[in-house]
Amino acid sequence: MQVTGLLKLSSYLVSVIDPQTILTNLVSSLVEILPSVQAGVLWLEANGRLRPKTVLGLPLDDATHEALQHCQLRSGEGLAGFALQHAEPQLKSATRGYQQTAASINPVNDPLFHQLSAQLPSRLTAAALPLRVGAETIGVLELINLGHHPNDTAWQPLDQAAIPVLQAFANLAASAIKNAQLYAAAQQSERRLKAFDAVVTAISTATDLDDMVRSVLDVVVGLIPDASGALLLLDPTHDHLALAAQHQLPPDGATYLAQLPVADSPCAEVVHYGQPMQRPLLEDRGEGPLIAGNLVEAAYFPLLAGGTVAGVLALYGPPGLTMHTDKDLLMPICNQVGFAIANVLLYADSSSERRKLNTVVTSIAEGVLLCDAAGRLTLANDAALALLRLDSLPFEQPLAAMPDFYRMRDMEGRPLSLEDLPFTRALAGEVFQDYRLILHGSSGDETVMSFSGAPAHAGDGMIEGAVVVFRDVTASQKVERAKDEFLAVAAHELRSPLAAVRSYADLLLRREQQRGEADPRDLHGLTILTQQVSHMLRMVDNLLDVSRIDAGQLDLQLQRVNLVHLANQVIDQQRPAAGQHPLILECNEDELVATCDMLRIRQVLTNLISNAIKYSPPESPIILHLCHRDADSPEAEGFSGPVAVLSVTNEGPGIAPEQQARLFQRYYRVRSSRTEGLGLGLYLSRQFVQMHGGRIWVESNEDIGSTFAFVLPL
Repeated sequence: MQVTGLLKLSSYLVSVIDPQTILTNLVSSLVEILPSVQAGVLWLEANGRLRPKTVLGLPLDDATHEALQHCQLRSGEGLAGFALQHAEPQLKSATRGYQQTAASINPVNDPLFHQLSAQLPSRLTAAALPLRVGAETIGVLELINLGHHPNDTAWQPLDQAAIPVLQAFANLAASAIKNAQLYAAAQQSERRLKAFDAVVTAISTATDLDDMVRSVLDVVVGLIPDASGALLLLDPTHDHLALAAQHQLPPDGATYLAQLPVADSPCAEVVHYGQPMQRPLLEDRGEGPLIAGNLVEAAYFPLLAGGTVAGVLALYGPPGLTMHTDKDLLMPICNQVGFAIANVLLYADSSSERRKLNTVVTSIAEGVLLCDAAGRLTLANDAALALLRLDSLPFEQPLAAMPDFYRMRDMEGRPLSLEDLPFTRALAGEVFQDYRLILHGSSGDETVMSFSGAPAHAGDGMIEGAVVVFRDVTASQKVERAKDEFLAVAAHELRSPLAAVRSYADLLLRREQQRGEADPRDLHGLTILTQQVSHMLRMVDNLLDVSRIDAGQLDLQLQRVNLVHLANQVIDQQRPAAGQHPLILECNEDELVATCDMLRIRQVLTNLISNAIKYSPPESPIILHLCHRDADSPEAEGFSGPVAVLSVTNEGPGIAPEQQARLFQRYYRVRSSRTEGLGLGLYLSRQFVQMHGGRIWVESNEDIGSTFAFVLPL
């Protein structure tokens, strides 16, 4: 009869797919079927500990019953723990209370076992049956006979003979529990997948942020019975939470959540720490308007985008809300929503910035072109189209096709190479200004364009594109050309009479110096006259040199020159003009020979020393440094062999960084300068050095001084 009952119970358990139903009915069903069992405890194993899932039939007071419900047994502790440890059924009769059935008791559980022994009959029998599924033990079924009851004819003792049958049933029950748990897990996974699918669908089909948060909130609230909810978006700039969407909140509750400082919000910890929080609603947390709407419990979940909180999902409901809230389901959903919100806000910010950039670029009078790392055009303003006389730009055009497409030439009329394209230079990392090129229009006319460009760097420093700004300088180019031609003609016409004046002034000065009774005033006047005429003649010579360079008629007369000897000559010639400035030559070599045009290198040194004299405070030294550097030295970088490095250092006021880049331009003079000159000395110095295959540069610090240096290949 009992075996038949166990078989029927086994068939019933196998048909049940809800694990909670099995856990609730298993022990009570056994008590009904088996006269030898009056009570029982169903223990399930988790992380090496046994926890009671069902406690039935034990005559205990409420406190002891509650303590037993929260008890945890280690493997080997108590009769159930001993059965778990050995995976074998255990049967034990006690004559001095329940504590006698325990093989060992942890001190934490010792008070509980004392209470059990005090409240349970002194004579009892307990059987601990491991719930085995193959080699796995998922728990222990502990069945208890509370002692002999002579008046109960249906009562039977619990003895060893019944253990094999009970163990076989326990194994069947274990399989039923395991299968139900697996089915429940599969159902839960399916629900989670459906929830994720619904959230992803809501995100992907939303037309804007408001639509998205409303759709997502409807999906999430639909997962929890009788729940109300809200989605609060974080404004990190003002440290506020703003109500973006709400579902069935009481009116006062929606008003309360409309705009909240994070510090005063009931979910401040969620924003600060990025962790969910579930608790009863509290008046002292400002949740009175929600409580007034018959809401009792709250669950707050952070909307995380990576490690950043984008907002908070707030769920409210009656008692039991937190029990029905699946944290493991909602946290991944909230992360998905957090990323979606962050992306929408980022896209909105990006679109706003693009609109601002487009407005700025469109309003610029100059032509603006942007390209990507491959040189393909990505943006052009209306001014660029007008200047290039095009209806639209070929945005996928490769760099190699640009010179021919735009018929670009350099200022000498030569076809432009790919390396000399403005975009090519900018993509190579170069920053340049006023790079002039000739563009041939469709009507055959020529237009001179001035290009400025720079690379566009990504966050990691890599070049991801380039920007080029250009304007039509044809008219100014013609004016500059006419000015240069006029200056060239004027200089040519002035040189002969000035040379005659200087010769006669020198003659008069020598005669006055040779007179025995020379008048000091006349001598001083003739000296000034001679110096001024020489200065005017140098300016005229500079203008003539500029015109020769422009015409391509300036040729170098190369010869082997001892630079040490040349430097000494220049210093000796400049001593009269130096006044109280000490002129110092620093050189550790007696001879340093280079193949160069001695006249032009002398002119470079004279210009540099003359400028140092002009801009240095009185009595401050001016140092000309000359040295030899091998091919592997930093100064010789870019040269195929050894070089000579010549530098002139002064203690003048220094030059501002924004002016240094323009020092070597034609006619440019430092704004603070009050000295005479045309602004051609440094320009010609650069031209002469470059014609020798060298390089010239300046190093300057304001209020400290400047060093002008150039390198000549040896």
